[in-house]
Amino acid sequence: MDAEQGKHQTEEEVLQGMLSHRFNYAKAHRSSTYHHTFRTKTRWELVRLSLLIVGIECTYATETAFVAPILLAIGLPHTLMTMMWAMPPIVGVLFVPVVASVSDRLRSSWGRRRPVLLLLGIAMLLGMMLLPHGRAIGEAIGLRSVAWVATITTLGLTTTDFSAEASNGLCRTYAMEVCTIRDQARVLSTMMLIGGLGGMLGYLFGAIDWISLPIGQYFESNEAAVFTANWIVLLIGLVSTLTSFAEIPLPVQEQDAMLRPVTHSMLQNEVKRMRGDEYATQTQLSESIGFRQFVRNTVQMPRSMKILCLTQFLSHMGYLPYCLYFTDFVGAEVFGGDVQAPEHSPAFVLYEEGLRFACWGMALFAGCASLYSLVIERLIDRVGARPVYVGGLMAHCVGMVAMGLLRHRAIVMLCCSLTGIMYTTIYSIPFLLISHYHSKNSFHMKDGKCVESTEPRGFGADVSMMSSVLCLAQLIVSLVMGVLIDAAGTTTVITYVAGGCTLLAALSAMAVLYMGL
Repeated sequence: MDAEQGKHQTEEEVLQGMLSHRFNYAKAHRSSTYHHTFRTKTRWELVRLSLLIVGIECTYATETAFVAPILLAIGLPHTLMTMMWAMPPIVGVLFVPVVASVSDRLRSSWGRRRPVLLLLGIAMLLGMMLLPHGRAIGEAIGLRSVAWVATITTLGLTTTDFSAEASNGLCRTYAMEVCTIRDQARVLSTMMLIGGLGGMLGYLFGAIDWISLPIGQYFESNEAAVFTANWIVLLIGLVSTLTSFAEIPLPVQEQDAMLRPVTHSMLQNEVKRMRGDEYATQTQLSESIGFRQFVRNTVQMPRSMKILCLTQFLSHMGYLPYCLYFTDFVGAEVFGGDVQAPEHSPAFVLYEEGLRFACWGMALFAGCASLYSLVIERLIDRVGARPVYVGGLMAHCVGMVAMGLLRHRAIVMLCCSLTGIMYTTIYSIPFLLISHYHSKNSFHMKDGKCVESTEPRGFGADVSMMSSVLCLAQLIVSLVMGVLIDAAGTTTVITYVAGGCTLLAALSAMAVLYMGL
């Protein structure tokens, strides 16, 4: 009778049965810290799990607003300042995938992701202390020259940016691994929501004149106060995320099949078994890969991963010019100011006014990203991932071209909100697709059916590819955009480059493998 009932169970009923069975098993046979992996998380639990993203996004916002002024204040010319921005992506391209590969194979009793996130978090906190205090640290240790102060500051920038990029992907990997497969989309949308709030918080920190406040007397500069506020937010987010849910260690998963997180592949095999399919196979634990296998997987990626990485690369090539040069574009082209004009002159005052206006635009961008994250999950369920992915990219493309052509204040604010839609899109759908590929253990389809992969691939390593293409895009933008701006004689060129790259990303997204998502 039970076998006959099993044949008529829906996939959702089978999943609930698998999760319930493992939940009770974990509670009865192991420490109760593991059973949470097999239950649905509340919205508050997802928020707590995602708070590190708030700190990371707040850090990105603070870097974007203050790193260039800090480097210029040291005495660096613009050419060298731009080159300093190229250092973090160089380190990121080389080492972010390595960090992820090490994490995939880590056999710590604390799990695979949290020990690495802890080390990266400490590095971020140290880097945030170096960035605004390079001159003071240099004087304290007797290294007062511009070269040494710039080196100390750039070390802080590189450490912070690299750690943030590596943590960004690993935090998402950790969150998806401790959630059920039905909660993975929810946790990604939650990260986008509160991540956007983190970015908005960072820009608002920068908008405050801290020195004019009573607390300002405790800081040597406005930048130091902003970085201190950011440091506190980052520390709270790191502690909250790392103490939210225990991971099931790799050795425990190897020893006990009932304590392995339920994947789509496991679910499909269980459905086949209950329906009497004699070809249903026993699902094995996802194999952790070594460094040599990781390099091989990077060079010999499946076509689906190559297209996804290309799409993400082009997406960041469209986003980064806006992110790094937007404030200068608004100050010079929209407000007609001049950053090189004498201080307090009308042209300089206009430029400063444009910068403040641009900061409000960036805050609107972050807020819209948060709001859109509330509905993107429902949009994917209703119309599918492909229209949402392509539509989000095209929103930014249209916004950038309109901004460059019209250069009107109202258009600028509207286009910032469109960029928020694109930002949520590129930080949710690609990660959701990678999770989809790995849960099905398939990276291509034949005759409308998923073909099981025989090549072991690390989930964390594949997620880190998204961070690596961001580093590569940032490196290219840092080295090329200055040349293009000088050649065109106007920062308006950034809007056309951003729009063109995003259009190519949208075309590439049309070819991405969605597997019914």
